[in-house]
Amino acid sequence: MNFHEKKFISLAILLTLALSISAGVYLIYRAWDYWSADQAYADMEEKAVHKVKAAEQTDRYSGEIMSDDNYGRTSEDGLDDGTAGSDCTDEERRKSTYEDDRDRTIDGIAIPEKPAIDWVELSKSGKDIVAWIDIPALGIAYPIVQGDDNEFYLHHLPNGEYKNAGSLFMETANSPDLTDINTIIYGHNMDNGSMFGKFRNMTEEEYKTQPFLWLCTREKDCLYEMISLHISHVDDESYTLFEMTGDVSLIDYKNSNVTRWIRYENQRSYIHMPISKSALGRIVTLSTCASLSDERRVLQAVLVREIARPP
Repeated sequence: MNFHEKKFISLAILLTLALSISAGVYLIYRAWDYWSADQAYADMEEKAVHKVKAAEQTDRYSGEIMSDDNYGRTSEDGLDDGTAGSDCTDEERRKSTYEDDRDRTIDGIAIPEKPAIDWVELSKSGKDIVAWIDIPALGIAYPIVQGDDNEFYLHHLPNGEYKNAGSLFMETANSPDLTDINTIIYGHNMDNGSMFGKFRNMTEEEYKTQPFLWLCTREKDCLYEMISLHISHVDDESYTLFEMTGDVSLIDYKNSNVTRWIRYENQRSYIHMPISKSALGRIVTLSTCASLSDERRVLQAVLVREIARPP
């Protein structure tokens, strides 16, 4: 072996060693980045959130149900055609919904413990925090932010610190008070299962065990029931933003595109998720990455109960 051959082999070994060290450093950094983000969110939850058992929910909030216009609906898939329950007075509807709340169930399924948020404490973690989401079936519990654009919080925690995991963030075009027909929330599909990473492995058994999720703001606590888990294109119907807003139910949208859209999204689900007869006319769309760059995995849930937070 001549000098040049020895030199070439030495350089190749050094290059391989350098690449191996760089890859190792990157993997260590990535693991630390994931871990530190998880710790930051765990710290937020520990300081600002505790669970309220179902048996305590009515007493704590005086049973003031804000959205109860759909009481009495009888349509097969739970979506009203504008006539079900129309002969009930507002007083009868409110009384019946209050009694349902005391039963702690919806359609025979137990309501999960509701997160009670210390908003003063949680706000210390970020000025743009507008809500808290809790999905018991998947062990997902995070603050939700809303920024000036849909880019910054892709890789920043609520306090502004740069992390690959970023934050769960609400579409800038949405109203933060959850009065839009379709409220869109984005989050990463993390390799370690954090953020919305657990969507990809969600099973029908997990759904059946607990189909509800909580979305809480400073003014109210909203209970949603999952209706669809499917793959969407980045700009397809799942991301439709309707101009209609307000504290309303589907009873206000006779033969509207809203009802047809919700039914369509429900039919796309690859897990069977029937629409409850308690369904009201607002959806939350939780969006994360899928296998292909132009695809998204979407979990959607429909509002079934809305409880005003006492002043």
